[in-house]
Order: sequence, then C-alpha cells, then structure tokens
Amino acid sequence: MRILFINPVGVIGGGEKVLLTTLGALSREDLNLELYLIVCTDGPLVEKARELGVQVKILNLPDRLNQIGDSAFKGQNRLTIFVVILAKLLSVFPDFVGYLRSFRQLIKTINPDLIYSNGIKTHLLLAACAIKDIPIIWHLHDFYSTRPLMAKVLQWASRGITQAIAISKAVAQDNQPILPKVPIEVIYNCLDINVFSPKNPVPHAKVRVGLVATFALWKGHDVFLEAIAHIAKLYPDLNAHFYIVGEPIYKTKGSQFSLEELKQKAEQLGISSWIDFLGFQENVSEIYNWLDIVVHASTQPEPFGLVIAEAMSCGKPVIVSQAGGAAELFKNGYDAVGVPPKDFLSLANAIVDLVRDPQKRATMGSNSRLTAMERFNDQRLAGQLLKIFPKI
Repeated sequence: MRILFINPVGVIGGGEKVLLTTLGALSREDLNLELYLIVCTDGPLVEKARELGVQVKILNLPDRLNQIGDSAFKGQNRLTIFVVILAKLLSVFPDFVGYLRSFRQLIKTINPDLIYSNGIKTHLLLAACAIKDIPIIWHLHDFYSTRPLMAKVLQWASRGITQAIAISKAVAQDNQPILPKVPIEVIYNCLDINVFSPKNPVPHAKVRVGLVATFALWKGHDVFLEAIAHIAKLYPDLNAHFYIVGEPIYKTKGSQFSLEELKQKAEQLGISSWIDFLGFQENVSEIYNWLDIVVHASTQPEPFGLVIAEAMSCGKPVIVSQAGGAAELFKNGYDAVGVPPKDFLSLANAIVDLVRDPQKRATMGSNSRLTAMERFNDQRLAGQLLKIFPKI
C-alpha cells in the first residue's frame, strides 16, 4: 500500500510532531507500506521524515501564497475577512494556478493508494485538484467553528474526502457540523514514551518553571508573563526562575508574537531578571526533564495540547489551561493542575503552590508518567490507523 502524506510546512510545530510520530509508527510495522511525503516548504521536518525511511518531495509554496490565512482575523467581521482574503487570493491567482499544476502532477507521479492531508492549506490544495478515485484522509488538528469563513470553505472542500481523524473529542464535536457527511474518528496524539521519559534530575538552586510553545498569539505567553509579574510583586523571595521555550514558526501574518514583543512586555512588567528566553530547542525532551514545572497557558480552547502529553510522559507536573481537548488529557489534582484560561491570578497561585511543595511535584510527576504510558503511547497508534485504512 502506497500512502502519500502532505504537510503545508517543513518547520516542526505540534502538527508536524504528530505527523512524524505517525510516520514512525507506520514505518515500524512489518507491513508492505510505502510512505511518501510532500512538504510545501523546506525545513527540518524533511530530514526527520527521511530518517524514518519516508520518501520526501519538497514542492515549495510561493511565499505570497503561504502567507494567506485567516487565523489573524478571529473575532473580526465576517465580511471584512472575506474581502481581505479575496483580495489577497486574486493578487496571487497566477502563482496559485502554476503551483496547483505542479502539485497535481507530483501526486500523479507518486500514484498513491491513499492520501493523508495534515494541514488546512493542504486540505484546500487537494480540493482544488479535484482528485478522484483516491481515498483522502484529513487530520483535524484544530477548531474551525470559530473561523466562519474557513468553516464554509472546508465544508465545500470536504466533498471529496473519505475520512477524517480528530485529535480529541472536542475537535471531533466542533468539526462534525462543518463536515456532516464525513466520518470522524478520534485518535489521541501519541509520542515515543521512551524518548519522552523521566531522567535523573540534576540538582539546581531554584525551581525551574517553563512555558514551552510556539509564539502563536493564543498560546498564552502574555498570561504567563502577567502571572510572573504577580508572583514577583507578592512573593519576591519565591525560590523560582522562569523560562519561555520556543519561537515564531509560521508565516501567516498577525498570528504570533515576536521575540522582541515578549521581551518588551517582560521589561514593562519589571520581570526581565525573573525570566529567560531559550528559543527553539531541538531536543525538547531534555528541556522537559531540565524543568521542574511545565506551564500550558493557552487562552483559547486547546485542540489537544501536545506539550501537556510530552511533559507528562517525562514525569513532570503540568499546569494546564483547562479547556477544549486539553481538559480531556488529565485528572485535575492527580496528574496535573487545571486553571481557567486567561486567568493569570489562578496560574500564579498554582505555580506558587507547586514551587513551595516539592513532595506534591514529585507525586504529581509520577502520576503524570503513568497516565502518559497508558493514553499517549505511540505503540498503539499504528494499530488504530490500520483499522481505519481497510475501510476506505
């Protein structure tokens, strides 16, 4: 069976980590599977996929096309969004036609038995190709009901797909009204629990508290900084230091913070000495093990929350913005701590509580590891996928 995966970008964000885990799980199966990947921009994903034995083709999407998206328009008037995006589409139409021709030809050359699309831009590219007689799976990583224009476009585009996979029950419930005729299977994101595993901690003077995320606006970096400022004001002697791990990775304009913006906010809040910015870390499992507490601070309902699963697998206590798919991943007070989204006071109190109680951190970390081994183990992933593939 020849399976073609398609991903919009070559950088490695949450969706790409899921893709690599999926490719790894399938490649380890003793089956007659040929795995291909088309990537629409170059980046570290390419080499990682090739290391798994995947045949990778890079078909660079022109920058003007890659920068089009609606994520920066959430909450704005629908007509305004439509007019702005339509104007952008018209301006890049010649580029789009040329790219679509090359994209369709590359798929024809690979001649897959199944196409597996891993991102919204590749969902739409496939729809524009009007491919027939090849089953198509969409992997749904996000909520689209909050993006009405995109929801309508996806509803149109879904006429040619066979199956969708949602990364949480919350994502499935959100997308079912948009894709009423598409069967949606819930498969939680998985990870290699041997890579993401507890390591012997190296003693250090202060408790290390870190937020690990791309710089997307909704990942809550501003809430985290506000919480630190509150802690610095009320608990100036707290034995803790704070870290932000990550960088902006997407090209859609207006969708993310810059490093300069976050540093400026930290300076305005008077907490520059309390926090360090570590940038993108290639070996993120080492970062989880280096930290004592991991913070997830998303301001919107999280479709899943891969950072939560990764940190739990490393045996770390995690403070979770409890909404959407993230709320499905843990039992509050047992293997993680839930706080309301956008509530920097609750986040600050949860941080202080864990910093001051090393035994609670240790117990919660042990419980989080047990949960991860049971729920997020990638050894179950191939079996779940292969149950779906024969039905298509």
